[in-house]
Amino acid sequence: MISTTLALMLCAYLIGSIPFSHLIARWRTGLNLRDVGEGNVGSRNVWHVVGPAWGILAGVFDVLKGFVCYLVASALLPTAGALAVGVAVLLGHQFPIFLRGRGGKGLATALGVLLAVSPLSTLTGLTIFVLASLALRNFNTSVVPGIIAIIVLPPLFHQPLWVSVYALGVALLLALKKALDHQHDEQVWATHPWQGGATPGFSRASDDNTSVPQHETPQN
Repeated sequence: MISTTLALMLCAYLIGSIPFSHLIARWRTGLNLRDVGEGNVGSRNVWHVVGPAWGILAGVFDVLKGFVCYLVASALLPTAGALAVGVAVLLGHQFPIFLRGRGGKGLATALGVLLAVSPLSTLTGLTIFVLASLALRNFNTSVVPGIIAIIVLPPLFHQPLWVSVYALGVALLLALKKALDHQHDEQVWATHPWQGGATPGFSRASDDNTSVPQHETPQN
């Protein structure tokens, strides 16, 4: 069983490493997402750099990475093994072998894993995030109550406490990656920000969702 778990973790890491946002941006614009906008290889950067439809597509693919990997693992492994596979796919997205370890924050992939682990609390947290976004018009601030809800709600939906502990661990991985990328993201934003006034994930200012895709000379 240990060998099966390790094999599935490796597969999950490789699947997580598939940089859908990077591939879409390269295909549609020739741009490297690490060099434009908020500097993040993620669906929100695709939304503003390439276009909303492509951002949604990238986000769906990233969510599916986490969701499918966990579901497959849960069918083949004990719960602890499946949870380890969930972490592996998230780490693959954050530190992908195909991009020399320079991946995205992992929010969408984490959402996919948590949707499989705790669907009701995750959908509730996602709803809170959407409502907060509409009220506050700030992506970064709105994520916080959504994540808190995903962490604290599982016991209210009659799930064991370890689900909340696991969600907390996932949230800490997201926070760690955000901290690691902060300096790089600020440097990229200073020279190649989004057009139209939208603010990056590390900003506390309100978003202006009227930004339009930017098509510049490809950055290598």
